[in-house]
Amino acid sequence: MLNLDIFEGTPREKFFDIIFNANRNLVENEIENLLIKIIALSELCEENGISQAQVQNYILQNPDRIEDGLNDAFIHHVGNILSNNE
Repeated sequence: MLNLDIFEGTPREKFFDIIFNANRNLVENEIENLLIKIIALSELCEENGISQAQVQNYILQNPDRIEDGLNDAFIHHVGNILSNNE
């Protein structure tokens, strides 16, 4: 059982605490699932004519949305890892 206070630190800090301290198999599964989703999204972008430049421009033009989404993703993946750790 991990002994980490869930209310301390940022979502980013907590994510990396969990990644480096949780069961390796659980972390590997979560990262693999994340990469599968990235590949699927990349393929969908390509199929729908969305270029890498358009994606990069979106990232640069929407830093607040990206940061909020990143924090949500950190929280989501920490939850997935911890819920499978029990």
